[in-house]
Amino acid sequence: MTCGSEKKNDFFLQSRIDTNQLDTLVLIYTQMLTSALLLQPVPSSILIIGLGGCAMSNFLASLYPDAVLDVVEIDQKVIDISKQFFYFNETENYKIHKEDGRRFIQKMSGKKQYDLIYLDAYKSGSIPFHLKTIQFYEDLMQVLSLEGVVGSNLYGKSNLLKSSDWKTFSNKFNQIYCFEDHDSLATVLLASNRKEVLTKSEFIRAAQEFPFSLPFSLTDVANMYSTGKFKNDNGDIFIDDFAQEESDYRIEKNNRDDVKNPLYPIKSTG
Repeated sequence: MTCGSEKKNDFFLQSRIDTNQLDTLVLIYTQMLTSALLLQPVPSSILIIGLGGCAMSNFLASLYPDAVLDVVEIDQKVIDISKQFFYFNETENYKIHKEDGRRFIQKMSGKKQYDLIYLDAYKSGSIPFHLKTIQFYEDLMQVLSLEGVVGSNLYGKSNLLKSSDWKTFSNKFNQIYCFEDHDSLATVLLASNRKEVLTKSEFIRAAQEFPFSLPFSLTDVANMYSTGKFKNDNGDIFIDDFAQEESDYRIEKNNRDDVKNPLYPIKSTG
């Protein structure tokens, strides 16, 4: 089953599940997001910004039933579709919060910290820019545990802003890792403030020693680590395009689907 969205006759694939094997991840980017588990194999608290078809959140809820799993999704239609067609079921530990991701993180500052944070908030043809800036990552660090890991979905080959993503993340986090499949259909960036630097062989060893059995090869995911990817490319640091007193207005505008010329556009050809 596939979840997608349309804008100006373009189709954007958002999520896909195998109804005969609900405990697996079908899309390559979701499998690549599990690269964060190589750094954080047993998280006790997980935050996901962007629900989609809840494939990733359902997978993590099944793998870590005792972990707190908060999913933030601003679109009620997406929530309704996930409950009706994609087998989402809230539990005491696994909950959806209908809210903007940045506002949720600001609200949680000083109240809760997460071992693993996934950034996967997409809308038709773009990503809300206030979820891409250095100021957002400053907020993010306030709810990230000391050894915590951030995993960000950077989409496919049609995304031309990945070098700016790398530069913005690297301006705030000690370690940055990029994973990309051989056909460049998907790219995932990991960020942490740990001091140690992992090599590809260490990622592969972590995959081989992963404490749980998965329905796909985590070693294959580890082999997708791309050393130095985007590090030397030209890119700009993403900075909020609004003053603090204008944040409510700008966030509301960035979250709308009718925004022309969005600051972080995504084409459907990737």
